[in-house]
Amino acid sequence: MATRQELVMAVLDRLSANMSSDISGAVAVSMDGIVLASRMASDVNADRVGAVAATMVGVTRRVSNELKIGTPEEAIIKADNGMFMVVPAGQQSLLAVNLRQGANLGMVRLEARDAAAEISKVL
Repeated sequence: MATRQELVMAVLDRLSANMSSDISGAVAVSMDGIVLASRMASDVNADRVGAVAATMVGVTRRVSNELKIGTPEEAIIKADNGMFMVVPAGQQSLLAVNLRQGANLGMVRLEARDAAAEISKVL
């Protein structure tokens, strides 16, 4: 029987395979930033990405609360060389995705939400 980490890794593998031209890495992390599974590029520190993703969601929640706009569904940073997206994967985990420049954000958002739902079920 596969472990939870192996099941989450399989979800990340499917996401990366389905969106290989758009995604350069993905990581599942706990709400406190601990990496559960990673498919990040070798030159990217997955532990730092996990910490940044958790911080980003925390700040996004505070801003959403302050503005009284509800619970955030995702957080996206668009930079000149790509994007970084974080979506909740249940109550206790997150999915962070690193997107290449020119990525199809709409398709990645759909695939990432599906992957986050799968991760939530596993965890």
